[in-house]
Amino acid sequence: MTTELKPRRGKVEATTPFEECDWERVGLTLRYLRETRGYKPDEFASAIGISRPYLANIEAGRKKLTNVLLAKAAKALEIEQLAIMRPRRESAGTTSIPA
Repeated sequence: MTTELKPRRGKVEATTPFEECDWERVGLTLRYLRETRGYKPDEFASAIGISRPYLANIEAGRKKLTNVLLAKAAKALEIEQLAIMRPRRESAGTTSIPA
């Protein structure tokens, strides 16, 4: 059985490459990368075309990072999308990207 996306108020729900259980990890990775690049939340949210509260919700794992926002975030951070998407790497009990 296939499921179809049903429009809500004239819009089709945005897709995301992440499972809901990964939203928090992805949000924390995005925050880490944003801070590493020196972006303040307001600046970064503006650069990718969303509000600062929406960015805060993405970084906290309460909202999903859609395919479109993933592309915009990667472009603004001048990194590959995979850098935001990949799970953290662990070596010798330390993490290279915070969880």
